Amino acid sequence: MAASVLFFLNCRPRTSFLFPHYLVTVRNQTISPTAKNASNLFTKANRLRQAGNWVAAEETYRRVLAVDSRYSDAWIELGCLLLDSRRFGEAAECFRHFDPSDRQSETSANLNEAVHLLADIAARRPHWPEGQFSLGCAYEHLGNYHQARIHLANALRLDPSREAAVQSLYARMYLLERRCPEAIAAADCALKINPRYFLAHVVRGRACASLARMDEAVESKRSAVEICPNSGIHSDLLFEMNYLPGTTQESLYQESCRWNSLYAAPLSGQVRPHSNTPDPDRRLKLGYVSPDLCNHPIMRFLLPVLEYHDRSRFEVCAYAVGLKTDEWTERVRRNVAVFQSIGEPEQLAAQVREDRIDILVDLAGHTMGAAFLAFAQKAAPLQVSWLGALATTGMPAIDYFLGDPYMPCPGTEQFFAERVYRLPLTQSCYRPFRADLPVAPSPSLQRGYITFGCFNNPQKINREVVKLWSAILHLAPQSHLLLKFRGMETEALQNRYRGWFQEDGIEGARLLFAGQSPAETYLADFASIDIALDPFPYNGGSTTLDALWMGVPVVTLAGRLAVQRDGASILSAAGLAGFVAQTPEQYLKIALFLAAVIPHKPDLRSELRHALAASPLMDEASLVRDVENAYRDMWRAWCRAQKA
Repeated sequence: MAASVLFFLNCRPRTSFLFPHYLVTVRNQTISPTAKNASNLFTKANRLRQAGNWVAAEETYRRVLAVDSRYSDAWIELGCLLLDSRRFGEAAECFRHFDPSDRQSETSANLNEAVHLLADIAARRPHWPEGQFSLGCAYEHLGNYHQARIHLANALRLDPSREAAVQSLYARMYLLERRCPEAIAAADCALKINPRYFLAHVVRGRACASLARMDEAVESKRSAVEICPNSGIHSDLLFEMNYLPGTTQESLYQESCRWNSLYAAPLSGQVRPHSNTPDPDRRLKLGYVSPDLCNHPIMRFLLPVLEYHDRSRFEVCAYAVGLKTDEWTERVRRNVAVFQSIGEPEQLAAQVREDRIDILVDLAGHTMGAAFLAFAQKAAPLQVSWLGALATTGMPAIDYFLGDPYMPCPGTEQFFAERVYRLPLTQSCYRPFRADLPVAPSPSLQRGYITFGCFNNPQKINREVVKLWSAILHLAPQSHLLLKFRGMETEALQNRYRGWFQEDGIEGARLLFAGQSPAETYLADFASIDIALDPFPYNGGSTTLDALWMGVPVVTLAGRLAVQRDGASILSAAGLAGFVAQTPEQYLKIALFLAAVIPHKPDLRSELRHALAASPLMDEASLVRDVENAYRDMWRAWCRAQKA
């Protein structure tokens, strides 16, 4: 049985079993043949809705109204279905049929009006659980959680069979309130009642991810996808698999191919021939697509590319997916010929075709959201995945994955749906947010002991990482470890990591925690650590570069996953391959070697900044020429294929 993700994905559901409404009224009248037919259809529609087949239920409600346009119960139940589906204008129109005196301007149909109309109807029907439930859903969407909880509690009191649905909504509200432990508890309550309740699995997965419980997050997303295949949740699963030590390149590729077969391959019928002129040397139109054309780490890599593109050879367009805008968005806008804001995911493929893009570049992979499926429609003759997500997309419709000599791992190319194209030196360039900030001295010179640190997302810090870091702390007896990121100031995350380190014999006094810094002080905060420890399998990217820019040495562990090659790629390109470990034992030795050297080498930080500044990672013009040459190679290959 299919289901929708509803409010989480803010899309019209195809079908859903999340919010069934039950038949609550029976007409007490002499039934004519026409009325009997309408009544039977109405009963059928309610059964379909209860079973979770919302598409068929909607069609059947409309058949009822085609037979008897005055069937008020059908208008009301159809309105509830549409309201729960977030089709607020249509819902309001249905509710107006119940009481034409409430009719307002057609253009005023919106959520607030629909809620007003439904509340008026529910007030006349005090024993109507469907209305109470739909009101709870609507108030949740409005962000009025207090009112939502009142109506959901009423629905549960009137119909105890709704407990799984109500608890799932409680869980989602807790999650939106950032009360993640309570969200997990409510989701668990729903799953105890109905182990196949889709929304409960989704909420639980997201709450666990917020608490860096990535193994549980992946398990919940996997359960959700098994119950109801959904491209967005499945993309979340693929992205989060990169955090798990047990994920292999093979298993990630297999799951990516499953994603493709479920959601992308069925769209292949929408692929149309391209009319782009197959001239190998003409000026090309590039299109960059991302939901993160704003204050996001990717801007440290993308802005130099946009600025240095050769306008005589390339016309550059940008497609901002979603509604996020800020000063960084304006910088992108100023550096492209065409800037398109894509509010609705369905617009992307059509807009790209209309703009006659030659090469469309994905900058987000499976973090893009619903718009990612536009690539399955082959909106441009050539499609490339670059920068945003270091993993195969699983889509053969994307022609190339842009890497470098170190990433992805040589020998793993067969586990990419795309052809891996390796740039000659590095796959990206780096521009620090603050180039004027001086390097600070190592804090150990004053403190008398080494402070290790990690400024990465806690989702990357798994049990295996903590075991290795504990071994380092044991062998550097006076050392401390600072874990700094958004959420690290919370008791929930601190207790998680303190518990692990305590299991490994590390005293809590040696652990330091700090939350997110303001952008103005973020780079300066690297002055508080001597050595950065890179997590695995998901290495740091921009965080590693930021550490090097501030003169902090970084120790990384290379692996086979593409995300576990990012550290090796950065450090090797910076001429610091000696900081790259191939085994946990090497990682430990490098960390201890640096801990011994730093007190006797006060110039190390300045040397590291100089090494980064002199490396291909900060040669923006050369990197862009390499990328442009790659695009031209790809284009010429496409042109040859058209003539074959």
